[in-house]
Amino acid sequence: MTSTSRTVQGPTGQLAVTDTGSGGLPVVFVHSNASRREQWAAQQAHLKQRTVSFDLRGMGDSGLDAQGRYGAEDMASDIHAVATALDLERFVLVGHSFGGYVAAEYARGWPERLAGLVIVDAAGTMPPLPSEQLQGFHEGTRPESYRAFMDAWFTPILQNAKPHTHESVMRWLHATPREVVVGALESMLTFNSDRVLERYKGPLHTLVVDAFIQPNAYHLLYPGTPHTVFSGVSHWLMMDAPERFNAALDAFLATLPPR
Repeated sequence: MTSTSRTVQGPTGQLAVTDTGSGGLPVVFVHSNASRREQWAAQQAHLKQRTVSFDLRGMGDSGLDAQGRYGAEDMASDIHAVATALDLERFVLVGHSFGGYVAAEYARGWPERLAGLVIVDAAGTMPPLPSEQLQGFHEGTRPESYRAFMDAWFTPILQNAKPHTHESVMRWLHATPREVVVGALESMLTFNSDRVLERYKGPLHTLVVDAFIQPNAYHLLYPGTPHTVFSGVSHWLMMDAPERFNAALDAFLATLPPR
């Protein structure tokens, strides 16, 4: 399978892209916070049709935003820039964790471009944090406490991770600038999935890990939302169980028209 790495001009700088396969209904992958496009390597190797992954602004090999805009709504325009540069008129969008929020914001802004939307282990509207919890978050993400705070944040969601997954995720976290990670986290606190589903009416499927299902999971907030539950994996299920993940993705893609 052909695989091409390139950069495209994003709204705020260069975006690093991996473009594989050809033909069929294209699939675009959006990684999680403090991650990079390599988290989707097993999926891009598996799918025969055209697939695209890219590094969100400020993460991986993509450029920083000089104005410090790292929220989910801001980064939705990164997806738009990549899709437009690669002439993807209509495609399936797959977003993981924070990338699920970014993908949802894209679905709200450009619903006509999507043939399908897959949200991977990301929830809908966040309930307001209690004031003491919000204060703890702001104190923890200060420069002097940030490293220890984020390492502790990632520890429980890496439960059941394969060694390669754990090593990669922590390396990517430590390589991502603090302001990028914090900006992304802060935007999740004000995310509103009702606004998304008012605009996006196309096919939707969610993949969730049983250990991390929250009361605001899509299939609980919106009963009847098609979903697949995974067990025995970390939050990075696509890396821990690529065969199971790919099978679930294949099943969803099989329900969509080929173009």
